[in-house]
Amino acid sequence: MSDTNPYAPPQSDVSAIPMDGSEQPLAQKRTRLFAQLIDGLINAAILFPLQYLTGAYHRIATAAQAGQTLTMDAIVWALIGVGVYLALNWRLLTQGQTIGKRAMGIRIVSKDGTPTDRKNILTKRLLPLWLAAQVPYIGMVIVLVDTLCIFRAGRNTLHDDLANTKVVKA
Repeated sequence: MSDTNPYAPPQSDVSAIPMDGSEQPLAQKRTRLFAQLIDGLINAAILFPLQYLTGAYHRIATAAQAGQTLTMDAIVWALIGVGVYLALNWRLLTQGQTIGKRAMGIRIVSKDGTPTDRKNILTKRLLPLWLAAQVPYIGMVIVLVDTLCIFRAGRNTLHDDLANTKVVKA
């Protein structure tokens, strides 16, 4: 018979395990991508019909053919898009999530693993990217480069670096 008591408490040294959340596993690249796609599709499902019904597509296309890249229509719809995004995700942002991130089981935290606040997410993480995306021609390149940065060793985008955040499994 064995000398090991199966009813004895575990003898592990738990003092060596960090309790600040710094050991949370990073979210996978495809999980982050799918979360972003979910958020984008939800916004598109709301905005596209509204833009179509109000004639915004026709006005923006006509302006583009005339060489105008940044019109009042485009600015207004960008602001409406931000408003829709915030309305849908306002409560979840307090937990470092959006609808897509929640569906994929991931969340945004500070680099040290502690929870980050909604203000930091909005002002340092999302606002710079939203503003960069509005710059004609160059904005699309900036957003693409930001997205491709996820293939770096730390799996961080540029907006993660700006906000000192990372995306981890929830």
